[in-house]
Amino acid sequence: MDGFDFDFTDAIDAFRFDERDPANARFHSLSHAMKAVDLIVELPDDYLFVEVKDFHGPDDYTQESCFGHLRESLKYKYRDSFLYRWAEDRIDKPVRYLCLLTLESALVSRMNKELRIQLPPGRPVARWQRAIAASCAVVNPERWNRNFPKWPVTPPGGAAVGDGA
Repeated sequence: MDGFDFDFTDAIDAFRFDERDPANARFHSLSHAMKAVDLIVELPDDYLFVEVKDFHGPDDYTQESCFGHLRESLKYKYRDSFLYRWAEDRIDKPVRYLCLLTLESALVSRMNKELRIQLPPGRPVARWQRAIAASCAVVNPERWNRNFPKWPVTPPGGAAVGDGA
């Protein structure tokens, strides 16, 4: 996705969910009306919804309008993907949302905080029997590899990503 290579060694299945080819069996055919995360990874105990954004002008996202647009896009990608999978009867495990963004750490931290408000993890309402999102995390490549060492990511060009030092 966006030139990144992922290694989900413990995955039962991992596939591009934002499929654009109508001939592909995973094509969901509603991209004109609904958004979709880039990857869905099935693990033994949960699903990962993964969104990847490699920004060519990351400084643009310091502007409030661009930042807000990105936050809304990330929110709807998760919500619409959840609805797709629910309609397919494929939400039988908790879902964790991971957003890999090539932004500076301060912007990633801010987005992480704001997206958790938009997609509160767990069951934020007492009468809910199920969570819409078990967890939500926004990370850059360095934080991804530090926080998820068993799922290493290699950025475009194959350059090594820092180990968090």
